[in-house]
Formats: sequence, C-alpha cells, structure tokens
Amino acid sequence: MLDQLIDVVTPRATGELTFSAGHMHPDSGRVYGGQVLAQCVSAAVATVATDRCLHSQHAYFLRPGDPSEPIVLEVERARDGLSFSSRRVVALQAGKPILVSSLSFQQTSQGDNYQVDMPQVPPPEQLLSERERGVAAGELSEAFQVTTGGDLDVRVVDPVDWENPEARNPSLQIWMKTMGPVTDGPGLHRALLAYMSDAFLLDVCLIAHGRDFREPGMQVASLDHALWFHQDFRVDEWLLNVVDAKRISGGRGLAHGSFYTQDGQLVASTMQQGLMRFRPAL
Repeated sequence: MLDQLIDVVTPRATGELTFSAGHMHPDSGRVYGGQVLAQCVSAAVATVATDRCLHSQHAYFLRPGDPSEPIVLEVERARDGLSFSSRRVVALQAGKPILVSSLSFQQTSQGDNYQVDMPQVPPPEQLLSERERGVAAGELSEAFQVTTGGDLDVRVVDPVDWENPEARNPSLQIWMKTMGPVTDGPGLHRALLAYMSDAFLLDVCLIAHGRDFREPGMQVASLDHALWFHQDFRVDEWLLNVVDAKRISGGRGLAHGSFYTQDGQLVASTMQQGLMRFRPAL
C-alpha cells in the first residue's frame, strides 16, 4: 500500500512541463484533495533546481475530481530568481482544471529561530491506530482509506465517534507517519506531508457543533489550502499534527494545523477553508 501511495504521488513526466498521475482510491466516490496537492508538489519539484527547497504551497480546489479518470498536471515556470523559484501547477481532468496551485522554492538561508511549543500529549505507542479502531468496530471501508489504509499509521489522541458525533472543543491531536520507510527522493517527504495535511482540517470544524459530513442536507468540500514547510523532516518518523478550528461562519470553516516531530520541532504549518453549509430545501 505504501508503494502504491509513493507511486501515485510521483506523477509520470509526459513532456518537459507536463505530467500524468493516477489515483490512490480509484473505487471511491471522490478524489481525496491531499492526493492532488501531493501530485502538484512532485510535478513542481521536478522542474526546479535541486539546490532549492519547497517552502510553501497555496491551492484552490475548483471542481470535484473523478477517481476513474487520470489527472494531467501542467507546470508553469513563473519565476527563477537569485534565491527563489516559483511554479504554478494546474491539475486537469477532461481538459478542465480541478485544482490550481502556486508553489515557492528557496535556496538554503540562515536567520533567527522561533516557534510555538508542541503541546504535551500521550505518545503514539499508547494509542490505537484509526485502522485498528475501524477493524474493532467493524466499520472499515475499503473504498476510501485515507486514515485507515495500510499506507499511513494514523493515531488520534481523542478520537471522534463519527457514528454518534457530539459537539466538543474543536481541536484534535493526531500522530501520523507512513507504515514503512521512505527513500530520500527529491521532494518526496514534502509531497507525502502534503497528502497527509488535507486530513482532519474539515473534521475539526464539523465537531465544533457535532456535525457529520454525511448529515442530510449538509454540503462539505475543501475550498482552499495553504501549506508552509519550515525545515526538513521525515514522514516515516512520527509527526504530531495539532489541528484547531479558527472560525466558522458564512457556510465555511477555517482550520489551522501544525506538524511537530517527536522532539518538538515545528516542521510544517497548514490552513484550510472548507465549505460546510446546508443545501436549500427543494
């Protein structure tokens, strides 16, 4: 399963600035947004000098993706400066964009250092994985296994009971890593973290009022996504993702996430705004 994930987030070059990619969950009803984010990262990395490292990604989700159709990725060399490079990647299906992404790369630089401390939480060894919880409850779906598949080990400190959701403090702490070792391919660990980063951001907004995306009349979808990389890390070692809802209004929810290593280094931050509104009755 991990080999499949690595293959999916590593698009095949079809030209100097064009790539083709498949799907991690081809039998699901929708394309997981984190998959396309990761594919855009890999496509952009393939067009940038190796002395420049990805430090940010900003993306808009434009259309639902079809998991039965391949994704075409078109890269634009927006700029190559003295120390920064910028790329724009458009992900298309049937000739129409499903996601647009801007990515920025920087040569290694030195400066001051500060970060917010990592919260104190139980270590991952004391927690069940989401896959183990799904198996125990007999609720494991084989179609859309972002957090319950055999590729990622995902352990939530205070899990959500999505069969009986209740309003609670909109904050989650999740340990995450790949199930096995990952090579040091160019940008691969960043692409895989982009894949991970799309999970739980809408969830944390839904739990503020005890909502479930399956609730009748509820429309839920990612709208935009931002990701910042602060330093190098490994996705095959435990990362703590601390996710908090920041604002829910106007049929939208805004959430923030922070990825920490086990020794407390803040290595990446993310924010996402999602649609979470009630469809008008017909």
